[in-house]
Amino acid sequence: MARHQLIQGSLQVSASPVVHGRSTTEKRVPQGEQMRIRNAIAAVGIGSALALGGLASPAQAATAEVFQGDDYASWTNDGGFEDYVQVCDRERDGNGVYVKVWLRDGYDEFGDGNGSASGCGDQAYVLGAVTAIQVCEDTIGWDWCSDQRYV
Repeated sequence: MARHQLIQGSLQVSASPVVHGRSTTEKRVPQGEQMRIRNAIAAVGIGSALALGGLASPAQAATAEVFQGDDYASWTNDGGFEDYVQVCDRERDGNGVYVKVWLRDGYDEFGDGNGSASGCGDQAYVLGAVTAIQVCEDTIGWDWCSDQRYV
């Protein structure tokens, strides 16, 4: 097994045991070769870091949706500084639609103010504030709601 030592600014490769700091068969690696070896090791390290996900990658977009019939609510974070929640009424049945929004520090709800007409209701929250959403259809008696979706 070869041993490597740095002696007086040059790398030594030894194939035999070292006796009193010197091997019986020494080979000196020229200084230019040492630099090429160091650069190769650095390139392999950087390449490995990039292959394993990069040194610093941008935030990834995330979404979650819940449905009640054709009505739906969605939560989106596009990698920016806000969470967006949207609710859309897609049924022309005369029933309103709203979304329940669970927050780290409370609760909110809002609806699709124009009914089933084009467009949806939306609200922005501080990044990371939204913990769950649930879409509900406002009916006479009990409202019909989707399952709660954690985000």
